[in-house]
Formats: sequence, C-alpha cells, structure tokens
Amino acid sequence: MINLTATHGRPKQLHSLMCCAAALLLSACQQTQIVFTPTEPPSLASFDTPNSLSTHLPESGVIIPATDPMFSDEVHTELDLPYQLHRLAAFESSNSLSAHALSSNSLSNRVSLAAISPQAPFNNPDILQLALQEKARALAIHLADPCLETFSIRVSLHSINLSLTCPDDVNHIYGLLMQFWQPNTFVDVATAPVDIDNIRRQLKLNKHLNAFSGAEIDKVWREKLLGPEHPYNKVLNNDELFDSLSLKQLQQIQQQAVSQAQWHLFLPNSQAKNAEFDLQASIKQWPMLTTSLPKFLSKSSPHADKLETTTPKQTKKIYLIDAPGSVQTQVRLGYRIDYRIDYRIGYRIDHSINHAIGHTVDSELGDTSETSQLSSQEVALGCRSLSALMGRSFSGRLYYDLREKRGLTYGIYGQCANAPLSSSIKFYGSTAMEHTGAFLVGILDHLALVKTQSASQGEINALKTYLMGEDVLSQDNSIQRENQYLQQIATGLTQVDVQKLNAELQALTPKRLQQLANGAFSGEPLIILRGDIDKIIPDLTSKLPEWQLERVKVD
Repeated sequence: MINLTATHGRPKQLHSLMCCAAALLLSACQQTQIVFTPTEPPSLASFDTPNSLSTHLPESGVIIPATDPMFSDEVHTELDLPYQLHRLAAFESSNSLSAHALSSNSLSNRVSLAAISPQAPFNNPDILQLALQEKARALAIHLADPCLETFSIRVSLHSINLSLTCPDDVNHIYGLLMQFWQPNTFVDVATAPVDIDNIRRQLKLNKHLNAFSGAEIDKVWREKLLGPEHPYNKVLNNDELFDSLSLKQLQQIQQQAVSQAQWHLFLPNSQAKNAEFDLQASIKQWPMLTTSLPKFLSKSSPHADKLETTTPKQTKKIYLIDAPGSVQTQVRLGYRIDYRIDYRIGYRIDHSINHAIGHTVDSELGDTSETSQLSSQEVALGCRSLSALMGRSFSGRLYYDLREKRGLTYGIYGQCANAPLSSSIKFYGSTAMEHTGAFLVGILDHLALVKTQSASQGEINALKTYLMGEDVLSQDNSIQRENQYLQQIATGLTQVDVQKLNAELQALTPKRLQQLANGAFSGEPLIILRGDIDKIIPDLTSKLPEWQLERVKVD
C-alpha cells in the first residue's frame, strides 16, 4: 500500500517541478526589460595650463605649413599633350622630414594617372573600380610583371586615380597604366580579358555585405541629405546593371569615363633615377575613343552642376532603419552646408553659414539683405574647422564627453565631405541599445552649446595645432600630397586659395569659430539611426518627444 502511494506521488512531484521551471523561465523573460541610460548635460575638457606648470613648459611656436607647391607643372607648348604633366617637387633640405621622404622614395618610381571630372560625377564608379581591380589581377597573371603587384586605385565620385610604384623606368610604368584605359582592355585576349561573371558576383556580394554590416545607413544618408534626384544619388548602386552587366556595357562605362575626364599624369622628380620621360611615345600610346556612348548607361547629366535639384528641407524628424536583434544603434547626424539661402547681414548670426564666414558681424554695416553662394574656400574653412572641433577623435568634444566621461560609445567622429556638388558635416558612431537616447541627445546638446558658448583660447590653440600639424604631416608623404592636389583640382581650389585657408585657420578666434558654428549648424540636423527599432522607440519618444520618428525601408 505504501509502495502504491509512492508510485502515484511521483507524477505529481514531476508536474510540480515542471510548473516551477516554467514559472522561473517566465519571470526571467519578464526581467529582461531594458533600462535606458539617463541624459546628462554636456561636459567640456579644460585646455588651460595649470599655473604650476606654465612657467616650466617651453614656448611652442606657430605651426606654419609649407607654402611651396606640391608639384611642378611641366608645359610643352610644342606638343598637344592629352594630359597635364606634373612632377613631384623637390623640397629644400631645411625640412628634414621632406628631405628624408624624397630620398627614401628614390629607389622606386611612383607614376599615377588620374582622371578628374570637376563638373559632374563619373557614372557607375563603383562598377568601374571593381572592373579595374579585376583587370589588374588579370594583367599580373598574364604578364608576370612585378610592377603590377604594386597597383593601387583610388576612386571617388569625381576622380579615378591609378598608380604603380616600382624601380623600373617611368616609360615602362606609364605603358602599364595605359593598358587599363584602352578601348578593348576588358575583352582583348592579347592583354588579359576580365572575368565578367566574377565582377557581377562581387557587385552582388558587396551589396549583401553592406546590408549585413550596416553600411546601408550611408546610402540613406545621401538620399535624405541631397534628395533622390541629386547627381550623387543617380550614379551609384545601379542594381539593374549589377544583375545584367556584360563586357560590352563594361567597356562603354569605361569609355564614357575616358571621354568625360580631364587627365593628370604624375611623375617622380626629374632628378630621380629612371625618371626621364618620352613625351612623343606617351602620345602614341594614348587611348582613342572608338564608338558613341549609349545614353542608357548615364543617369546623370554631363553638366550636373547646371542642374537645379531640390534640396530636402530638414525638420525635426529622425529616420529609422530597422535591424531586428541588433544590440547596438548606428548614428548619423549632420548638416549640408553649401546650398543657397537668404540671410541678413547684421541681423542675426545664425541665419546661415554664408553670413558666418562670408561676412563680418558688425552693427555698423546696417540691416542689408542679400542672397549669395559660399565660395569653395569658405565652405572648406567652416567644414574643416567645425568637424575637427567636434569630432577629431580623442581631443574632439564629442569623443571626450560621450566616450571618456560617460562611456556611451567606443568612438564618435566628425567627417567633412567637401565635394564639388555638395559639402556637408557628418558625425557618426555607434552606441549600445540602452544608450541610444542619451547618446543622441548628447550630440544635439553639444551642437547647441557650440553656437551659444565661445570656446576657450586654449581649445582654439589646440584645434589650430591639430589642423596645421595634420597639414604639415601630409606634405611629407608623396601619396597624400597627390591625393590632396587632386582634391584641390576637383573642388576648384588653387594653391593661393589653400594658403588663404591656412591663414584663416591661423587667425581663428573664439568669436569667429562661434560664428562658423551658428552658420553651419543652423536649422535642424539630418538624423538617421539603424538598430532594433521596436526596442529603442520608447527611449527616443521619452527623451525627444518633439521629434517625429519615421521608418525607412532600404532596398
């Protein structure tokens, strides 16, 4: 009887244990509610030198960037050269770093051929970049030339720069670069045809990788900042071509770039070994266009700068890209600073960046109204100084406060995108899901603070040191000098303009910087977040109740 009772009791005990386990699991699920981080007022670093150290520290002089030209232009009026020829300038030995850089590069010759299109972006540069890389691999296998192992390519919307660096004669290196731009280079069996199937696969793979890694947020950034009809949004990510790209279409894309480009050839200093260049032979090797180009490959006008595009007006709206299950939130926040707007001189300093850096605020000027467009130099000044002030890594305001003080992110940075058809300042970073609201509010608070409170002189001095030091270091690297020179050509800046910009930076004052901030950060910023929307919306609506939230679907 006892045994029978015990046998009937075991199922009851097992049932009770199962109920307890289910209850524990249910309570555990209920305890995973996210605790969002509270906001805090912005905090600034102190750049003041303690009195106990001020008398013991050595005086630091003003950093003066080199005023000598990066390259010397060679003009040969007796020849009709299809390119502008540039030679790497020889620097005086007073700059030991520059002298060392020149001597260390003497064992190898770097030759670069750059296609520049200042008036309009190249069509399908993402496709062309992959195709040229595939061509380099094919040539390296076919020719077994060690020089091809040094192939490098740098592609932007307005420039395509191909380079080779090796000890060979510059004429030989130039001949190798010419093979990339010949009319039949992608199909010619004699010069190693490319694998079009591999190019298509790589294009599709990159698209999926961008979606997985979160790079799609930058695509949405461009669309919302510039508008869907802007040339920069019409020349990239051609999904139709990604799926059906043929060798013929690829060749047409390449030839369209050839016909559109202004060409610049960069050679070593004439004193370098094997640097003597045969101009007559270079003309004979120059590629010739063979056929007219189909219009279907071009979605943007060759005169894109003449197009009137509608600039989206930013309002208090946060765009959300859903990434279910993501444990962090990606953030993009910033302003477009180059579009035409009305402003009043002497009325308020926060109407536009035109007012801030195009004119001096002075009550004696009266209340004059005018409409103007920023010059390329003025855009460069505001864009460069403010992006560095706020987002130059460890000594930037955002990094110091949001990472070092509050631990809301591993890093937040500023980017100045100064392009021929659009300029913008963007701040970007990632944060844990529970920090989303506090992180975003922290950025907005700092952008408001820089407009209302002048920076200390110590912070201004640190900013100048950073910017001028960055410029000096770039002068000691031939590749950086080359890239900087191409950027100047694309944006229309001359060497005189660059020197004026450096002078402006040297003369920067707290008041001037505040004027720049009121101009560049006027209006509402564009804000795009990528994360688990359902989990972060409560935090956003609580901390930013006046902002509208809009979901964005990415194709």
